[in-house]
Formats: sequence, C-alpha cells, structure tokens
Amino acid sequence: MMKKLLYALLLSLPSIFAFGQADDEVLMKVDNRPVTVGEFRYIYEKNNGKEANYSEKSIREYLDLYSRFKLKVARARTLKLDTIQSLNDELNGYKRQLANSYLTDREIMDHLLKQLQERQKEDVQFSHILISAPDKAADSVKQAALARIQTIKKEIEMGKAFEAAAKEYSDDKGTAVNGGDLGYFTAMLPEGFYEVENALYSLPFNKISEPIKSKLGYHLIKVVGKRPSRGIISVAHILIKNIDKSDEPKMKIEDAHKQLMAGADFGKIAAQFSEDKQTAQNGGYLPAFGINTYDTVFEDAAFALKADGEISKPIHTKAGWHIIKRVKKMDAKEDFVSFKKMYEPRIKKDERFNIAKKRLVEDIKKASGYSQNEAVFNKFASTLNEEFLSFKWTPDLNADGMRDKLISFGGDTHHTVADFASFCKKNTKSRLKYDKNATAVKEVATALLMEFSDEKAIDYEQKLLEVKYPDFKALMREYEEGILLFEATKRAVWDRANQDTVGLAAYHHKYQDNYKTEEKGSLVTYTVKTTDAKEAEKVAKMAMKKDPQEVLKKFNKNSQMVSFVEETLEKQNPRFANMTWQLNYQSPVVKAESGEGFIFSRISQIQPVRNKTLKEARGYVVADYQDYLEKEWMKELMAAYKIEVIDVVLKKMVK
Repeated sequence: MMKKLLYALLLSLPSIFAFGQADDEVLMKVDNRPVTVGEFRYIYEKNNGKEANYSEKSIREYLDLYSRFKLKVARARTLKLDTIQSLNDELNGYKRQLANSYLTDREIMDHLLKQLQERQKEDVQFSHILISAPDKAADSVKQAALARIQTIKKEIEMGKAFEAAAKEYSDDKGTAVNGGDLGYFTAMLPEGFYEVENALYSLPFNKISEPIKSKLGYHLIKVVGKRPSRGIISVAHILIKNIDKSDEPKMKIEDAHKQLMAGADFGKIAAQFSEDKQTAQNGGYLPAFGINTYDTVFEDAAFALKADGEISKPIHTKAGWHIIKRVKKMDAKEDFVSFKKMYEPRIKKDERFNIAKKRLVEDIKKASGYSQNEAVFNKFASTLNEEFLSFKWTPDLNADGMRDKLISFGGDTHHTVADFASFCKKNTKSRLKYDKNATAVKEVATALLMEFSDEKAIDYEQKLLEVKYPDFKALMREYEEGILLFEATKRAVWDRANQDTVGLAAYHHKYQDNYKTEEKGSLVTYTVKTTDAKEAEKVAKMAMKKDPQEVLKKFNKNSQMVSFVEETLEKQNPRFANMTWQLNYQSPVVKAESGEGFIFSRISQIQPVRNKTLKEARGYVVADYQDYLEKEWMKELMAAYKIEVIDVVLKKMVK
C-alpha cells in the first residue's frame, strides 16, 4: 500500500518547472553525486506549488529535506539495490506506462488540443460537392464514388463552375440547390469529419480541395469565407408562429416589442405572448448555442447584439416572428487548462486522435530513417501456410533466417524476424480474423508487420523522451530514486520494526510510560418497571449495599420488575457526565425516557490508569519504533556520506 501511494503521488503531481540557462549548475553534492539547480528547482516547485517563493529560508529548508532523501538513495546504491533485477523490471514497467502516457499527452493530445483551440478562433464558410459512399458501403461502391468525384474535379479544373457542378452532381440535395453552400462552421466538426475540418482550416480561399473522405462519402471542398469566431451565446426569445399569411403574427410581435421598449419585463412579456411553450414560462431562455444550431437569420440577429441585456427588433424566420434578448456572450476560451478539461474527453473518442497517432508514427519512422528489409520479410512469409491463421501455429525461433534484421530505426536499433514471429504468435486475434486461404496468409503477415513496426516506432520514440523532454527525464529520475528509497527504507526501518521482536520489546519496555490505558469505570444501570416511585427508591436503597444479583433475587420473586445492564466505559464517556467520579456513587432515581418505570445507575468499579502491555499497544509501539529507527538510520547516513552545498549557487536562486 505504501509503495502504491508513493507512485500515486509521483503521478499526480504535475510538472511545472521550466528549465532555464543555469539549470546545469551544481547546487549540492551527496556522496559526491551532483544535484543540479534544474533537478532541485523541479522538485522544489513541484512539491511546494504556490508556496515555492524562493526565499533563502524556504530553499534551505527544502534542500535539507531533499538531502535526506538523497542520503537514503545513496545507501540504496551502496547496497547495490539498483542492480536487483526485480526492481529494474518494476522500474522499466512504470517507465513504459509513463512513456506511453507522456507520448500520448505531449505529442498527440496537446497538439490536438492546441490545434482545436486555435481553430475555434475562426468560423469558416464553405461549399462542398458530396458523392455518397458511407463507411459501411462495399469497396466497389467506394471506388466508384472516388472515380466519379475525381472526374468532377477535372471538369471544374477545365472551367466548369464549382456551383454548377454542385447543383448537377452533389448527392447532398439540401445544399446542391445553393451551389453546395453549407454556410459557416467552426471546429470541432462531428465524428467522421476530421479530414473535412482539416481542409477548412488549411485551404486557401476559392481553391478546390482534393477528394476528401468522410463517413458520408467523398467531398470536394471550397472555402469561401472566414470571420472571427462568434463563440457561444445565451439568449431569451419571444416567438409568434406563422399560422397563416395574415398580418396578425407581425402585429402581435410589434405590440410585444413596444411594451419591451417602454420598459416592460422581458420574462413577463414572454409568458404573455410567446408561443414557444417550452420557454415561455421560463423567461424565454434558450440553452447556450454556437453557430449552426438555429436558423441562420435567428443566429445572425442574436450574435449581432452588442451587449448583454440588449433586445433585438422583431425578426422573421421560417418558424415565425422573434424578439431576441442577449443574456450572455461567451468567447472562445483562452485558458488552456479549462479548454483541455472540456475537450480532452471528446478528443479521445474522436477519430482525430487515432489519425494523429498514425501520423505521429509516420513522422517517427521518417525522422528515424526507418527501413524494412523486404527480401527478409518475403523469405519469412514464404514459410507460412494456412496454419498461420490458426491457434496451432508456433514459430521455430531457431530456424534459419530468424536472426536476420527485419526492421531498423536510427541505424542502431534493429528488430529481427524472430522478434516479429513472437509478435505474430502473441497477436492470435489478428491472425484468426481472416479466412484460411493461401492468398490471405501473406496479407495477414503484411498487416501484422505494419502493426509490429508501428509498435516498435512508438517504443523507439519513448527511448528518446528523456533526451527531448528534460521534465520527463526528471520524472523518470523520481521514479528510479523513489523505488530505491522505498526498498532501502523497507529494509532499514519498516521490515525491522515489524520483525525485530527483541528490539521492539526493548523499545516498549524503555518507553512503556508513553502507552497508558484510559481510566475506566464499571457502570451498573438498573431499570425498575413500576409506577410506584417509592418502590423504585426501595430498589435503589438496596442496590447501594448489595450486588445486582441479590437485588434481583429480592424484588423479582413474583415478576421481572427489576433488570440491570453492566458496562465498562472510559471516564470521558457522556454516561458519566452528571455523576461524581467515585466508587459506589449512585445517581438519583428518575423516570425512564420511555415513560415506563424508573432508572438509576451506580459506579461499581473504577479501573485506574496503567501501562499497556506490548500486545495492547503494538500498533502505536511499531509506529513509534519506526520513527526511532528512521532517526537512528539518518544519524548513521549523515555520518557515512558527505553532503556539500554550494552556497554561492544557492544564493543566486534566492528571489
């Protein structure tokens, strides 16, 4: 549990350190191992947060804590704990997990979030031509759609107007009549349209895109306008519906507008006039919205209002006549932390995440000089048969050619045929999803080689994270030293405190006065079931002199009139609050709260304070013994290892 807590703390604390020019200066040496300004600044800011004020007092206090941490790490290295295979395996496991998460967050997620945040600063007006070919359509349908849209593009390049082509060919009949005009949109577009979004924010004005695939089919895109983002707006409205071609709706809305201009309350006028039953009784309030939510005329009028509280003139839409009141205008968020919190969950589920990850892999391969030996692959593939597509297949890793290099990164990182064969064996699910035929065997092997090379590309990039990102290097140092610290402390303190029975007993004996029981008393509470107060007093009088069993024997001859409960309670218990703390003190007889009979209580025994046995106090003794061992261990470490603080460097850090 303690180990899990250590790792959880390491994961949960964000890196907030920006590495500066003087970060490589040595601030301190512990056992002659340098601690740089950058290392110390990282851990100081990370663990002090807003309290990291860089006063000399604050720096020295934390430097003292950090030097003690480093002493324990030094002892771990002296004991060669950093060579223990199980600990190294554990570190490598955490490193892989963290590197994958870090790579995803830094090189994919942050990129996508910043891209989206930047895009949301603009609304883009565009036209399109769509040739339908849904994702679930047959390959032949998709190929035919692609060929058709390529033909249309050629016609446009030869002089045909885009708008005319849209009217003639587009399968989006709703926009075809308008020459393909879709109006203004802003990022992020719905799932399945990320490539369309990319075109909107990268195409020059009036340039026709190459065919773009979405979940609906293939598009040709033309950007025709851009404007600063309208953001999000919250409004209230009053609606008079178009019932017929009469002037009555217009007259009603004008009457409502006159009253508003005369100072009438918008909510009351909405309740009186509005025919939008869902909002009329709620002040006319609509949920906050961005562009492409309502009728264009309605949106234009809403976003044209300049100030919160401003009211529009009557406007006419397909739904009828409206009056709009601006409630609040929210522009695109500039705060990246808030923006990330809002959009990160959506991006993780969106196609853009997988597309960006795929592009990252492609970039890694290109930057690393990735190479693939086709001759070696073909030789391996030629040895495969239909059994490769079954559970039975097991590669002979000692066969001829298994040690041949299949793929390479950076000129010095190679993976052999044997590595690939082992990967194929583990990925049985991928092998089994194809039909068992000779043609499919090489196709499956080729697909698996792509998966294998993508995985190894990510692995390759992860190894470079410590070089590319100093904060990742610092985080990995924390993990490594945290594991060493844990193991060294476990051996020197935690295990010893629990296993050294002789030492624990000796410690308890020496400090036994620190572990005392609470003063307690035995409380006998009598219940007398009678309506006669005098009879209850007789019971109480006898209870002062006799033990409970004799009292019961005396008064319960003909009925169970008297009963008692005996409890041992600490002196601080509220049951003793109105009693004098002395042996044989008896409370007055009072009516029971239930209204049936009477009750009184007597202190029959007082147990004085005494020292607890080791068994009784074990948990407390072990905790204190651990603290004692920790302090003694630290004294030993301070004597065994030298700590040197470079004062002139420390003073330069003071602000």
